[in-house]
Amino acid sequence: MRWQAIPPLLPLALLLAACGSAKPEAKQPLTVQTVTVGPFRFAPGIETISTIESTSNVVMRPESDGRVVRILAREGQQVKAGQPILVLDNVQESATLDADRAEAIKDRVNAERYVFLNEQGAVSTKDRDYYITQAIQSRDKARSSAATLGYKFVTAPIDGEIGNLDSVKLGDYVRQGQAITGIVNNTSLWTLMDVPATQSSLVKIGQPVQVESQGNPPVTGMGRVVFVSPYFANATEGSAQPNTVLVKAEFPNLTGKLKTGQYVRNRIITGVSDQLAVPVQAVMMQAQQPFVYRVLPLSTVLPKIKASDQLLPAQKQQLEKLPGTTPVVVQTPVKLGKLQNNAYPVLSGLAKGDEVVVSNTALLRSGMPVKRASAPSAS
Repeated sequence: MRWQAIPPLLPLALLLAACGSAKPEAKQPLTVQTVTVGPFRFAPGIETISTIESTSNVVMRPESDGRVVRILAREGQQVKAGQPILVLDNVQESATLDADRAEAIKDRVNAERYVFLNEQGAVSTKDRDYYITQAIQSRDKARSSAATLGYKFVTAPIDGEIGNLDSVKLGDYVRQGQAITGIVNNTSLWTLMDVPATQSSLVKIGQPVQVESQGNPPVTGMGRVVFVSPYFANATEGSAQPNTVLVKAEFPNLTGKLKTGQYVRNRIITGVSDQLAVPVQAVMMQAQQPFVYRVLPLSTVLPKIKASDQLLPAQKQQLEKLPGTTPVVVQTPVKLGKLQNNAYPVLSGLAKGDEVVVSNTALLRSGMPVKRASAPSAS
């Protein structure tokens, strides 16, 4: 770059006059986003971590000893209530049932014959009653034999999905009451929550409960409180936390992705209310006192600004030269409730329709002119 020399004939006075006539550019007001204070729906709640359980979850146990001769289902299979899963050796029981049924048929025919003969006067009532009694006893014995044979078939007690079947193989000898596998139906689930004693009085039957899995993305559900324990847990109960109350909520597994034993986050909604609110971005803290910056016309706050000692005289004079409609910010202390969904309920300090700043708040000071930029309303 080549510099151009100043003509020697140009008077120095003209140069000085030109430099003195240049005015500094006026500083532009800081641009901020604002929202209008309005109603917001708050739903305070109690948050816990718990496991979920199926409302239909049973362990299959044979009702008789025996050797496994057939396996009619596989693990993970969906089965119906009453569907056979395992068959135990039942040759003797089947033979006994066949014999008892044949005996029952014979005795029934004899009873029918003696009833007919008694009606004709050919046999006595005593003989008729004897054969009727025999028929009833034979029938009941056959029913008992059928029940005994039925114990050799391990059936599903509920509709659901079969668990692990690896513990039982063909030829294994199983005992009565031995745990074979489980069947679970995850259509409807329970979440079992330990609520601290300090919050237990807020829980009521029928309150909504939000459920969210810990996976990514999380699976959500919505249920209701169906049980609140009448007593507190103590240190001797290993599965519960001391000084807590067991709260049970039931909810439908609409997606089918939640499973028994899974950990979830719960939120018991203890109430719903509409209150004035400010977004969390608007709130600043100073000496543990929350405050916000309200936006007001200069004409309404200028007298207070002039009477305060927060601004220098030169700054006050500059404000007096501005139009009365100029928006300025005023630091306003507020009293707030508990943060929820990125909003604070306003207990005092603001009114409906007040305009507050939600951006660049760290750069503001009371009495500073600003330029508005639109932002979503708080309501």
